[in-house]
Amino acid sequence: KLHIPFLMKKLITSLFLILLFASCEERSEWELETAANDFIVVDGIITNEMKYHTVTLLRPVSQLNEKPQPVSGATLLVSSELQVYSFHEDPARAGTYISDTLFSGIRNRTYSLLINLDNKVYSAKAVLEPPVLLTEFVPIGYEKNTGDNLYHLTNIPANYNPASYAMYEILLDWSTSVGYENADPDSCKARLYYYTLPTIDVSEVFAPEVENVNFPAGTILTQRRYSLTREHAGFIRALLLESTWTGGYFNTAPANIPTTLSEGATGFFGACGVMEKVEVVE
Repeated sequence: KLHIPFLMKKLITSLFLILLFASCEERSEWELETAANDFIVVDGIITNEMKYHTVTLLRPVSQLNEKPQPVSGATLLVSSELQVYSFHEDPARAGTYISDTLFSGIRNRTYSLLINLDNKVYSAKAVLEPPVLLTEFVPIGYEKNTGDNLYHLTNIPANYNPASYAMYEILLDWSTSVGYENADPDSCKARLYYYTLPTIDVSEVFAPEVENVNFPAGTILTQRRYSLTREHAGFIRALLLESTWTGGYFNTAPANIPTTLSEGATGFFGACGVMEKVEVVE
């Protein structure tokens, strides 16, 4: 028959051992493998807008907040079944390649990207998703704050739609508003992005909070809706999982971002139909 003091002594001994093992720490030095930066990162979207289109070529980075280095000296072509467009590097922006002529992408056409750099060839293809009809375009709204004379955005696009995927680019410019004429123009602008994707992720629902942008009356509000293919939406989802949606309660395991580029390159080359609306906040 066991006595109570014996049980208490055994319990105290067990707790002491648990605390002892839990408090022991050993420092370990991990040698992380760094990938060679011999591949390029491509960022480019062909749209249905009549303009000079751009494609950016950069080198990957290995350190947090490190500035990527531009890739210069490439020969770049974009083609469809109808025409071939050549691109030249912008003298003022290394790594940014601009089309030699104005052109607009045509809905449902396939556009091919061809990059020649140091005797290596990289390629990608994208189908231009048609823009949403004007009658189907749901603009983002705005309301006046209760505590001041500034405004905030409302009617934000739904983040899930299994049938229609989109990226929304919101440009705010109040540099010409009353009281801001003499302010630094760059401090009076904001660019926001919203996404409607075919999936719902826990890390998206519980993502870290983002900054609320307030703006005065007279702000020029530009709304741009990019129609996305399912492949393009999948790329954006993966990118958000690795960036904006990290740091919350439910993170995902890091993974490689999908790409449309051939071997030796990463990033994304897409084609989107764009619907745009511009208004002044009154």
